[in-house]
Amino acid sequence: MMGRMRTHAQEGPGEKANWAARIILVVVALLVLVIACFALAAVLPVWWANAIRNQVQGNLGAGILVGMFYGFVFTFVPLLVAWQATRKAVTWPLKLAIVLVAVALATPNLLTAGIMFGSSEAAHNGQRILGTEATWFPLWTQISAIAAVVIFVVGLVLWRIWRQRGEKMKGFKKADAERSLAAKAAKDSTATPPVPDTPAATDGRADRR
Repeated sequence: MMGRMRTHAQEGPGEKANWAARIILVVVALLVLVIACFALAAVLPVWWANAIRNQVQGNLGAGILVGMFYGFVFTFVPLLVAWQATRKAVTWPLKLAIVLVAVALATPNLLTAGIMFGSSEAAHNGQRILGTEATWFPLWTQISAIAAVVIFVVGLVLWRIWRQRGEKMKGFKKADAERSLAAKAAKDSTATPPVPDTPAATDGRADRR
């Protein structure tokens, strides 16, 4: 008993020290994450606006085409990837990974939305850059993103209808096959000739008498 009490007494301070170290590490990680978010929020809007300005180069047609490309592709593809997480065979850790990948793929549109709907100084700077150097980019990004969502939803509804129709056709075919098998079995049973009676024993007894 004394030995066990000593071991518990020795393990207690060590466990407390481990928990304290873990708490400190978690707090430090959260602080680093918060600082990184603020730093990215101050840098990314201007960086993304400059990147779009370099691609568009003040051309209105290029602004429309680039906006359509980013708005449609980086909305439709993330939705298609995120839809894979709805499958029953996918485990929860994999579902979370799929959602994170979908969010990462939607980063260009998220950056554009952060510029257009943001209220920070960096967002206002990005708005000024896009408003003067890529005038039609934000508008056509939004239009193409909405079109991508509509097309995805319509495609999903049509796919569900097609799948339900396929399941119904399989059910009809299965029912027809069962009916044909039952009809064939009934036909075979009626086609077999009846087994004649063989009163051999009674006839032998009558002859003996």
